[in-house]
Amino acid sequence: MKSKIVFEKLTKKGLTIAFAESMTGGLACYEMIQYPGASNIVKGSIVAYHPDIKKDLLKVPERDILAHGIVSEIVSTKMAIGVSNLYHADIHVGITGNAGPTLQKDTSHHEAFITILFHKNMHQVHVDLEGLSRQKAIEKTLKKLYDILDSIL
Repeated sequence: MKSKIVFEKLTKKGLTIAFAESMTGGLACYEMIQYPGASNIVKGSIVAYHPDIKKDLLKVPERDILAHGIVSEIVSTKMAIGVSNLYHADIHVGITGNAGPTLQKDTSHHEAFITILFHKNMHQVHVDLEGLSRQKAIEKTLKKLYDILDSIL
């Protein structure tokens, strides 16, 4: 996992990060807080596992959820924007996905969407999770997140 490298880059650059997670259940944030000095880096995290939390706390519009599905690029983007309104960090992350083994309503396969807002730039990634166990799907999503963070820092 590249989380240590990302943590060191954030520390060196004096940057902060905040998370809005669904499928990863807080593990993306955990990857940062396991290192000493995390209170200087991590502003906070919201685990918005249920759609109501996405709508009520992160202000993801219900019309976007209905039009695109709870597992979609637009929802991960709105989650990142929502967490940016709650935690004023330098980097804001939104993650939504379907790790399986069952499919969520209005989804056709296992996948995740990651949105990273950084320096007025938006980085969006789709992660194919088809054929993976639930644990492996979550691990793949976290690896992709930290690979992207490493590359943009």
